[in-house]
Amino acid sequence: MSRISATAAAASREPQGRQPLWDEMVKFNGRTFTITDIFNQTYVPRRTIRSYLECLVVGNYAERIEPPEGATGEEAAIQFRITADPVPYHAPRLNRAGKPVVQGSGVENMWRTMRMRDTFTPRDLAAHATTDIVSVTEATAKSYCSALLKAGYLKVVQKAIPLKRQAMYRLISNTGPKPPMIQRTKQVFDPNTGKAVPLRGQS
Repeated sequence: MSRISATAAAASREPQGRQPLWDEMVKFNGRTFTITDIFNQTYVPRRTIRSYLECLVVGNYAERIEPPEGATGEEAAIQFRITADPVPYHAPRLNRAGKPVVQGSGVENMWRTMRMRDTFTPRDLAAHATTDIVSVTEATAKSYCSALLKAGYLKVVQKAIPLKRQAMYRLISNTGPKPPMIQRTKQVFDPNTGKAVPLRGQS
């Protein structure tokens, strides 16, 4: 498994969220792992890893395996195993009761898709951002792309042809893992930078 250095992790301004944790858990491919295993790969605080694992267990995405009675050392560590079938690509967003948290998931999924793909259309975003729990329509994807284009995050690499093809975009301002949010004040707030960007062409 790939591992980032402690220095690089400390220097990074990108917050470590659920997705890096989930990605590392999934790499065990059904085998057991400990909180320390995930910490050693991500350097996310152990309490954060523990809290997320508790949500996954309650939500039936993972199981908790208690150590044998009388175990010591490494054998005394609590083990976990991903049990979801199929295993979702996107990290499950769950509350403490193990129930899905839907609000904001569509935007998160669209932004993650933009960061992963070289180019994309609104149809691509809608398809990749839609999961069993979250539904993203093409209209929503078009609206998000339009706003990010006006805010300078995207550029058009292929123009749309009415009734034939959608516009194709490329992300040119990848500011971090958190999705820029469209605000009613006709601007985009970027939680990665803490700044608001006005939409060009808006009064």
